[in-house]
Amino acid sequence: MFRTYPVKLQDLLKDADAGRLQLPEFQRSYVWGDEDVQNLIASVAKGYPIGAFLSLSTGGEVNFKPRPLEGIEEAGDFSPEELLLDGQQRLTSLYQSMYSKDPVHTLNSRGKEIDRLYYLDIRNAVSARADIRDAIIGVPADRIMRKNFGRDVDIDISTRDREFSIHAFPLNYVFDHTLWFPWLESWGAHWQAQGEDVSDWKMKFHEIISQVAEYQIPVIRLDEKNGREAICLIFEKVNTGGKPLNTFELLTAIYAADRFDLREDWNGPLDKPEQGRRQKIHWTKIDGTPIRIDVLSGVSAIEFLQVCTLLHTLEERLAKEKAGAEGRNLPQVSCSRDALLRLPLEAYREYGNSVESGFRDAASFLHEQKLIARKDIPYAPLTVGLAATFAILRREGRTVSVTDKDKIKKWFWSMTLGEMYGSRTDSLLARDVPELVYWINEDGPKPRTMGEAIFQQDRLLSLTSRRSAAYKGIHVLLMGHKHGGCKDFITAKATDAMRFFDDRIDIHHIFPQAWCKKNGIPSKKCDSIVNKTPLSKNTNQIIGGGAPSSYLKRIEQKAKSSSEDLDGIIETHLIEPEHLRNDDFDEFFNARLEELTQVITDAMDKLVITEHGTNEEERDVIESEEDEENT
Repeated sequence: MFRTYPVKLQDLLKDADAGRLQLPEFQRSYVWGDEDVQNLIASVAKGYPIGAFLSLSTGGEVNFKPRPLEGIEEAGDFSPEELLLDGQQRLTSLYQSMYSKDPVHTLNSRGKEIDRLYYLDIRNAVSARADIRDAIIGVPADRIMRKNFGRDVDIDISTRDREFSIHAFPLNYVFDHTLWFPWLESWGAHWQAQGEDVSDWKMKFHEIISQVAEYQIPVIRLDEKNGREAICLIFEKVNTGGKPLNTFELLTAIYAADRFDLREDWNGPLDKPEQGRRQKIHWTKIDGTPIRIDVLSGVSAIEFLQVCTLLHTLEERLAKEKAGAEGRNLPQVSCSRDALLRLPLEAYREYGNSVESGFRDAASFLHEQKLIARKDIPYAPLTVGLAATFAILRREGRTVSVTDKDKIKKWFWSMTLGEMYGSRTDSLLARDVPELVYWINEDGPKPRTMGEAIFQQDRLLSLTSRRSAAYKGIHVLLMGHKHGGCKDFITAKATDAMRFFDDRIDIHHIFPQAWCKKNGIPSKKCDSIVNKTPLSKNTNQIIGGGAPSSYLKRIEQKAKSSSEDLDGIIETHLIEPEHLRNDDFDEFFNARLEELTQVITDAMDKLVITEHGTNEEERDVIESEEDEENT
């Protein structure tokens, strides 16, 4: 009733483009993100398997209405020869990125729709030491990648000469010899004219292209004689979500060969879930009562495996270094999907308990920063980095000192406020964790990402919602600030774990939106984090929409407190009380902007770049610090 064939990827793409291979109409839309697409391209370029496809020959009892893959125009009344039952997301990604000449319609890490064209950096692709994943370049439809919130151009490959200048090969040429061969010839001539011989790179890159062109995928073809019930059952079993293969599920199957149940180890037995690692990480007990550790409640099995893999690959590298290995002979520290799939069962068993402890130590650290709720975690991968760091220090038998924690704190806030972990988090973790541990143990240089992290003062004006890591970070820093930690206007209690949930603390406007609108305050200023502070829900309701001078009087009456006492509470929010009592928004805003700038400077241990640019004194300090670190 079915047969399995190895089929060339380029033949599948040609069939899809011609309409011979289509989807059943009821298949859901294409949903893969930019990271998913790049990881898939890397797997194909490396020659790694990406799983089998399942298709159904048409013409039998089951007569589904067909539709082409997204990115392919309707073929009129053209009847396909096959329908793709499983593999839609993978084949659509490969078609749009490596066959179609139009941009890929995908999603960024925040779920925002974006268009991307993909290139391969030839220099990185042919390097023996580089991971080809890092050679993949994704750019917008205009082929210009910008940074610094759109102000500066990072990558410009909008012309053929610009492609040549940074060795950026268009991936959608790879299956068309009439395109990629002339491109490579012109690229070689471009560099030869400049006195550089790239023939060696050209030869190696030609091998990569040839490997991709010959890449084969196993296709399971269901015969058209299969009945309706059989087809529907098969489809339900193989296509439950259209998501990439889950690393945890693959490892579960791999470990099962050694009679080890990874799923049960993580989830615990059905009758005793508290014995599973997930329960041990997500919950603790106080006086025998189970208490949920909210900051760890989102930790998944994949993140647990990532920490295990970071520890395993780091210790592998250190062992090779001790044995005298150097350079390209040293294994890479990694927590990528490929590295996770290579994690041996004995390594998982060896590091599991240390990783559990690492996550609990990470939770304690986050609580010390006044980061209590999962929703306030800036980036989930930072929890992975913290857990790995604490787990490594534990395995070394090191007692984490105040100085050690201060270094970890500076790294954490630099990554958060510098918004460094928005993408490529696997690569960043693989670099940051060893460098952070080395900085702690050997008092060596800071992790490189700390030098790369910057904060510009005018970023405070664009931080308006919880979607931003920096917004969450400043909210938490305010609650843990040394001047009192944002005491509640009514209760005068400082933020702690129990009150955080009892009083439903969140970040609210200081000058209410209704007042700002009435008085002509621009929404950019009104809704920015400069005009927000952590308050209880009850306090926010009493504030209402009136002038600060009015709601302060109501608060004094409600709390039966004096003006002096309330002024002292207001100052714990880094607010000058006089500005509120005078309803002077401009003075308030400018003063608090400077206060928050200082908080960020202290947290990152680095000067904030002002809207007018770094002044001469600041440049001297920065250059001095850089010289010290380089030394």
